Amino acid sequence: VENAPMSILLLSKESKAQPVIQFHECLWCTSAGADAWLSAETPFETTEDGFLKVKSTYECVNFPGVFAAGDCCHMEDHPRPKAGVFAVRAGPPLKENIIAYLTGKRLKPHTPQTKFLGLISTGDKYAVASRGCFTFEGAYLWRLKDKIDRTWMEGYTNLSSLGAMNNHGKDGGAHNTPLGVAQKGPDVMAAFAASSMRCGGCGAKVGATTLSRVLDAVEKRRISKTNNAFTLMESSIDKQSTKRLPASRQHDDAAVTLLPKRGGGAMIQSIDFFRSFMSDPFLFGKIAAVHALSDCHAMGAQAQTALALAVVPYAADEAITESTLIDMLSGASDALGADDCELVGGHTCEGAELALGFSVSGYTDDPTKLFRKQGGKVGDKIVLTKPIGTGALFASDMRSKCKGWHMAEAVKNMTKSNGSASKLAVEFANGIHACTDVTGFGLAGHLLEMLMANDSAEGCSAIGAILNIGDIPFLGGALDATSQEIFSSLQKQNLRSRRSIANHHEALKAYPTTYPLLFDPQTAGGLLFFVAPDMCDAFVSRLDEDEGTVCASVIGDVCDYSDESDEKKDDICTIMNDDKPSKKMISVRL
Repeated sequence: VENAPMSILLLSKESKAQPVIQFHECLWCTSAGADAWLSAETPFETTEDGFLKVKSTYECVNFPGVFAAGDCCHMEDHPRPKAGVFAVRAGPPLKENIIAYLTGKRLKPHTPQTKFLGLISTGDKYAVASRGCFTFEGAYLWRLKDKIDRTWMEGYTNLSSLGAMNNHGKDGGAHNTPLGVAQKGPDVMAAFAASSMRCGGCGAKVGATTLSRVLDAVEKRRISKTNNAFTLMESSIDKQSTKRLPASRQHDDAAVTLLPKRGGGAMIQSIDFFRSFMSDPFLFGKIAAVHALSDCHAMGAQAQTALALAVVPYAADEAITESTLIDMLSGASDALGADDCELVGGHTCEGAELALGFSVSGYTDDPTKLFRKQGGKVGDKIVLTKPIGTGALFASDMRSKCKGWHMAEAVKNMTKSNGSASKLAVEFANGIHACTDVTGFGLAGHLLEMLMANDSAEGCSAIGAILNIGDIPFLGGALDATSQEIFSSLQKQNLRSRRSIANHHEALKAYPTTYPLLFDPQTAGGLLFFVAPDMCDAFVSRLDEDEGTVCASVIGDVCDYSDESDEKKDDICTIMNDDKPSKKMISVRL
């Protein structure tokens, strides 16, 4: 057989004729081959062509306790061709013999079948088949193959949830539950049982209300010990600077510290840390770095240096630990370097699971020009730079229900830095009235933070927002997840923001799949801007042109929700701020 362009030329020793077969695409189908390292780098005995020699128990012939099955091995007692049917059928006896070896029991030999049905689709809902010396063809064989293939794939897609597997039996696994948890009642018991499915990434954050209460309590304690610290601070800097510097009571994206003797410059500091939510340490490191940089980007500052805190799982082999760290920090270094931020050091330790965080330091030459959550005006357009839904999507992935192309879409978005969008916003600074990044508290939670940061706006006592849910970009995998009622473990806490939604029940009824994603925690999410209406179109057009931004959408408007403007006052759901009802709220346009 020889190759010719778009054809195969068949050569025969007996005949001088040279028949030619035309084709569109040619796939060379060859037998399985063994990886070279099996014979070159392991002590296991192999065949001449590199396959591991195993007994009928699937145990290596010269290495007790080491088992092999499938295409990598050759069973000496019962040689078989390299076909998937033998690999699949080897699973149950392999499992039994591994358990038997570990428990000191006798291994059981297995004799693979000698014949099997081979089915090949011809591409037009027609198939050919062979078994032994018999051959068949027909549409009915294609239907048989289709059923076999679908049944096989369903075994990997319609899996039982981990919670169901952990809670089988009458007592739901109560014997493994700590007594202190059991005494808390059924609600706490249920939460403990679900803890094995807790999300990673920003889905592993503490809820916004819990965090806010903690920060407020710490701040009140600090004030009580420093004799009116805020009064002293306010008297030491001018009134304009006080408005621009983030007071700890406002909980902005990053802390801003004035630098003495630096001509008015300021240092920006933020920190992020979470455990891994994916199996690829390189991608995880890259996403963790993109996420950590986002606080600086949300304020329009330049990130300069980063310190890493890395946790790697326990490993008996030091080389595994080293390899994992190299992959994770290499991904992080790539992401940091792309934004001119240098990884200058850090700390590592061993732990139960992979985790990574960064303390990022940045700077600005003029702190009065930093973007803040405060500054929105009635009439502003609300712009979002990335689709949302990572929390639900990865919760779906934990249950083996996320499709590969949906995961690829999410990773593409999460590895895109917000740096280019931030730099572009600096160019449009006159029209950017407020900004934050959308992360763990979800779109609704972070939008609410921006509204709460504005005590008043021009001409009204309170501002709110109207969201056009049809204009909000969602990840395809997230929509699949919510349609199956799969949500992040932080979703329940984020749902407390629903009290800020004026028409929560109507919106949930109208948009049962998309509306819940307003509360979905985001990892490496986009930026959220309040933009002057006369500059919005130009700003969004520039974002769309920029390769560093995946998508940009105008998702709503900032509006007046003062007492005077509210015609349906009794129907409005208000949010609570410092135990006082606030008129700042969000509506979903139905």
